Amino acid sequence: MRLLLLTFLGACCLTMWTVEGVGTEVLEESFCVSLTSQPLPVQRIKTYTIREGILKAVIFVTRRGLKICADPHAKWVKAAIKTVDRRSRTTKNMSETSPTRAQRSTSTAMTLSG
Repeated sequence: MRLLLLTFLGACCLTMWTVEGVGTEVLEESFCVSLTSQPLPVQRIKTYTIREGILKAVIFVTRRGLKICADPHAKWVKAAIKTVDRRSRTTKNMSETSPTRAQRSTSTAMTLSG
């Protein structure tokens, strides 16, 4: 009886996981109803998207996942976009750098002694 119950629960979990995977493949469409005029702290902005449509907007996504629409022509929005772009470029460059000579020799010493 326990084996049957565990098999049933396993099938249910597998079905839930499969259905969730299918649901995440659908692209999420965001659109703005209104624009904020209050500047956001740039430290809280994780990323952004620019939407063209009936209402042109920049959608900022905060570190907590909130989506906030702003006027793309506002000065603070342009400055925030530049800052986020610069931050993402810096992060990308840091991940692509090769180790320095001192770092290489340390890792070589580790492999020789290990």
